[in-house]
Amino acid sequence: MRGWSLLAGAAIVGACAAQELPPRDDPLYEYLARTRPTPSALLRAPRSADEFLRALPRDAQIPAQIARWKLRDVPALPEHATLLMVELQAFAFPDRSDWRTAEATYRVVGAWAIDTQTLLEVVWSDVRRRAGENSSAFDTVPHATLTIQTGETRWQLGYSTLRWLGGYSGGMLVNDETPPAPHAAVQFPVRAPLLGEWRFEQFLSQFEQDGARTWWGARRLERDFGDQWTLALAEAFKALELPAGAVSQLVPYYLYQKWYSDSQRGSGWFNYMAEVGVVYKPDARNRLYLFWLMDDLRAPTAFGGSSITPRKVATLVGARLYPAPNTRLILEIVRSDGTPSGGVYDSSNHAPRYAYFYKDLPMGHPIGANRIGFYARAEHEDGRWFYAVDYASLRRFHEYRPGARGYVLGILAGYQVSERSVISLQYRASRLRDTGAPTTRAGWYLQATTQF
Repeated sequence: MRGWSLLAGAAIVGACAAQELPPRDDPLYEYLARTRPTPSALLRAPRSADEFLRALPRDAQIPAQIARWKLRDVPALPEHATLLMVELQAFAFPDRSDWRTAEATYRVVGAWAIDTQTLLEVVWSDVRRRAGENSSAFDTVPHATLTIQTGETRWQLGYSTLRWLGGYSGGMLVNDETPPAPHAAVQFPVRAPLLGEWRFEQFLSQFEQDGARTWWGARRLERDFGDQWTLALAEAFKALELPAGAVSQLVPYYLYQKWYSDSQRGSGWFNYMAEVGVVYKPDARNRLYLFWLMDDLRAPTAFGGSSITPRKVATLVGARLYPAPNTRLILEIVRSDGTPSGGVYDSSNHAPRYAYFYKDLPMGHPIGANRIGFYARAEHEDGRWFYAVDYASLRRFHEYRPGARGYVLGILAGYQVSERSVISLQYRASRLRDTGAPTTRAGWYLQATTQF
């Protein structure tokens, strides 16, 4: 995505600094913990790309150089560099705790710089298989990718989760809540007269769902306007078939859907979404951001004819603030439509495979349809100590449609006992209800993490 000059590198980093959060299984977290093992790094506190760049040391350490190459901050990888990192986690629960997950988990990260522009990364882990919603949807290889840089173009082939922009509570259009999927991706700059230079990225994925092949793809354009503003335009689809498949990857997805949604094919084969994102950077650390998702905005007939498909949109408004150097505050509000025939991400009376879900997990923001949600996270790091509080609340947007409401609370106090080990005491509680009685869980647990 860059010409491997320092000037091009600096331009591309501007995109990362906008609001890019690497997927939770990305080895970037291990690279940071290896080069700067702080309590927050060892506990994998969520970070956006610009926060990674500020935290990574500027030295010759191999993990730092690999991480900076991935983040497009240096022009080349350390030649023939290899890494093998192991993380073990152990959990202990009081007898009456109602928040039991696994008793122990592992992560093994391997990285190999095949040459100065080619990187192979593989992660073996049972973390996602032992906790969370629908944990059986995950396997022991959540991330395996080959990344190649050729001139200004970056290619990626692999099997992993994906995440684009959005907030710390989740991406609106492409999010890592879903299980990993095979994909091919490309990134490069686009220069147009009068419109300036934009950053372009596109991926295509194909996987089995309900015993049939399903396609998923997305593309986006981003541009910085000065040092403070970034505009991102993106579109995505999930399709039950791809007539004239090459055409689908060369023209705007909206036009492709419109051309092929004729009377013979109907409208329930191609689920189209679009997103507009704006990020404001008042200074190097603080961020204000807005993302607006359009799902069935009278598609596919907005430019001619009419449609009976209800309009459905979702909005995320957020702020990342640093009131003090070692204190971070994240505030987000998310709102998603719900209609009688199906809300944002739903199938709207089409085949279930048409919905923007994979293995019963959302491919977009985890809030789902017909919700208004508030997310807040506060963190403070003081030497060997790290404290964090997470809070999320949900309520229905429309009363006529079911939707979970309630809250989830998490409290963490961590202490770094050695260079690569941290122990934390955590409390989690939730009270959620949909159509029946509320489901309540609460409990303490102790977590010990060690990296090798």
